[in-house]
Amino acid sequence: MFSGLPTGSYSVGDLFSSPFHFTVPCYQRPYSWTTKEAAQLLEDVHSAVGDNEDPDTGDPDYFLGTILLKSAAGGDLPRSREREPQFFEIVDGQQRLVTLAILIAVLRDLEKERWLWGGNKLDQLISADSAATKVGDTQYRVELSGREQSFLRTHVQPRGACGETPTLQASSPAEERLFAVREYFVSELTTVGAAERKRLTTYLCDRCHFVAVLARDIDRAHRLFTVLNDRGRALLRNDILKAELLNGIRPERQDHALTLWADAADSLGPNFEIFFSHLARIHGRGDTKIISSVRQIISKSGGAEAFLDNVFAPLARAYHCVCSADDVELTIDAEARRYLIYLGRLSEGDWAPAAILALSKYQDDPARAKLLLKEIDRLAHLLRLLRASTGKRIRRFATVIDVINSDSPIVPGEGPFRISREETRNIGYHLKNLYRRDQGVCKLLLLRLSDEISRSMTVLDPRDYSVEHILPMRPGASSEWRRWFPDTEEREICTESLGNLVPVTPRQNDRARNQDFSRKQEIYRGSIDDPPVLAITRDAIEAEVWTASEIATREAKLFGLIRDIWGIEVDGMRGGFSSQAQSLDAELSLKSGAA
Repeated sequence: MFSGLPTGSYSVGDLFSSPFHFTVPCYQRPYSWTTKEAAQLLEDVHSAVGDNEDPDTGDPDYFLGTILLKSAAGGDLPRSREREPQFFEIVDGQQRLVTLAILIAVLRDLEKERWLWGGNKLDQLISADSAATKVGDTQYRVELSGREQSFLRTHVQPRGACGETPTLQASSPAEERLFAVREYFVSELTTVGAAERKRLTTYLCDRCHFVAVLARDIDRAHRLFTVLNDRGRALLRNDILKAELLNGIRPERQDHALTLWADAADSLGPNFEIFFSHLARIHGRGDTKIISSVRQIISKSGGAEAFLDNVFAPLARAYHCVCSADDVELTIDAEARRYLIYLGRLSEGDWAPAAILALSKYQDDPARAKLLLKEIDRLAHLLRLLRASTGKRIRRFATVIDVINSDSPIVPGEGPFRISREETRNIGYHLKNLYRRDQGVCKLLLLRLSDEISRSMTVLDPRDYSVEHILPMRPGASSEWRRWFPDTEEREICTESLGNLVPVTPRQNDRARNQDFSRKQEIYRGSIDDPPVLAITRDAIEAEVWTASEIATREAKLFGLIRDIWGIEVDGMRGGFSSQAQSLDAELSLKSGAA
């Protein structure tokens, strides 16, 4: 397909160094990756790096795919390090290159020590060299267009920017996705140690490679873009497996095989690609070589026909249930549906293979399947509250898959589903400041607790909600909040308490901000255009005042709900806060009486 076209293989470190400088032309679509795609990229690279304790688990190199470029000046691809900068338009590969630029920026801002790929070196991969700045007035290695570049220039690319929490006003969907990906990388990489981040960074820069293809005219670039997006890397894995499977099937059975394949592809849609990764993990093949893993599964299954009938089709149907649990036309147990909907609000790289296997293996034993889904739901959410890394979550669920495959008895909260005392303590620690630690998980927890309060599941899209601090994070100097919370330390503790948070619409959040409590209550009640008030927000609306005592009481109530849902005891871990709240209220009452 690339016959006669200039091509070259480059590591990420080379591609983000001189003489390369990249721009996204105005005809390209906006940045469209979500945290799901970003999570998959990080997970793939993490898996390729391997286990620190067992270097043999890693891959010597990792291929990130093909990118299509057009030279802005009609030049060629550089064959060696050249001083003169060269500018390239990204025809295909924008999502991967921009996401990598965000990942590099986050790694840079988390790095405190100096080493080969340390903060200063990573900063050079993000910022263009001085020669490029003089020649092309370019400041950064990768530049988008319009508002998206303004967002990157402000909140990602400058040194230290990824450690700041901006207030996004009237942001576009693309800007929101850029911010969400940045926050996801910060959340995931903060939980790993500096040594593991160093290994990841070195591998990413030195051992991860692209093949760059250069098209010199825009017409040919567009034709290649169409080919790459219709039949290129995104479908390459499926195309290879489909061709190999059909080649191993008797001619009289090929129509049947094609029907099974087409049914799975149609029902899974964009999830069809990731399905093969889940399939590999279900069969204990969790490495990044998906095609070779599936080949081995086909062989162990007894050949192509047996694989399609006994492995591929049942697992694809189960995955369709996982992906479409909120479809009212899907016939499924109501309780199982509820667990799948809650799980579906999480990124699925870790828990999905276990859920798929439980549904497929026990389709004739719905009670056991439901019990497994309940335990998978519990473990998945507690691991998020524990802030376990992606790799740790995958390894934990690998043990769940082993138990499901073994047909061993399932004891709730035991075996691979057991949460240790230390893990419970750590969950309690993270709950003290969950919003700052992980805004996404905090929002999902509040929505889940709201359903527990109402004793029913509210059909909603989490993207339609954001987390509001009732006691504002930065109350005005003369506001009633300062009178209610005069002690700075106590005010900070109360602000970040789970008892001080409510899920509201972004519009309500923007209107509430630093308003006094009575005005916030009016906003929370909503208008005719707002969705119904969630159960978890009603106690704030009905309260007469909002002091430390109310926050502590509400926090204890929410901790009790967490105990009821997932069977872990965390309410005693904030006893100090409750005592401080009572002391503060008593002190304020005495002062008020003296006045």
